[in-house]
Amino acid sequence: MKSSNEPTSERTRRPSNQKVLLAGATVLAFTLGAGGLVLANSLQAQAESTTQASQKQLADVANTDAETGEKVYVDAQAQVIKSLGEAGKLTVAGQEKPSFEITVHSVKTLDSCTLRGFGGEIKPENGNFLLVDISASLAASAAKAVDEEIALMPLDASVFGVSTGENQKVAYQLDTIASYSCQVENAVDIAVGAGDEVRGMLMLDAPYGSGQIVYDPEKSGGWTWGY
Repeated sequence: MKSSNEPTSERTRRPSNQKVLLAGATVLAFTLGAGGLVLANSLQAQAESTTQASQKQLADVANTDAETGEKVYVDAQAQVIKSLGEAGKLTVAGQEKPSFEITVHSVKTLDSCTLRGFGGEIKPENGNFLLVDISASLAASAAKAVDEEIALMPLDASVFGVSTGENQKVAYQLDTIASYSCQVENAVDIAVGAGDEVRGMLMLDAPYGSGQIVYDPEKSGGWTWGY
């Protein structure tokens, strides 16, 4: 996104043909893939860097949230650290109001779930079911940030991960047959579109019963909440 008010403390690696959004101190780019609007770039602020790759990823950082002015913290896996109930925000370059927000409100660990449509109990493939209460919103103006007809941010199980704690390696592939087979009341939509706000429940199939849950569609840096 070309702007006369270039950010001075945000990471600014910008593909010339993409619109770039900045997230409460996170820099990401919108591109349109098979699943709709996805994140294609990453991240920012004070973090312990343990590898050359993470050092490069966190080379250009933002110290504060563009909207609130609060300090932003990122772990060694390039995940912006949030508390349960606290929103992760994606903000258009040069603006303060977020275009995309996602919040993990709660996480409940289960050792089984009810098989959808048939009844009976089924077990997780990875060890633990996580029933996650999620809300997300995407501003109508986000449609202007992409050249495609539809602007979406994905919310299905494939874009989440878990770790044992801050700075620990993230495990993905939580979208197992078992997780999709669970009966989930008030299931969240698989994506949020421009101008929409959604809230609901999502079932993940995770190897850890406690730790950090991560929203990271491109597996290159996103937000993390402890549970």
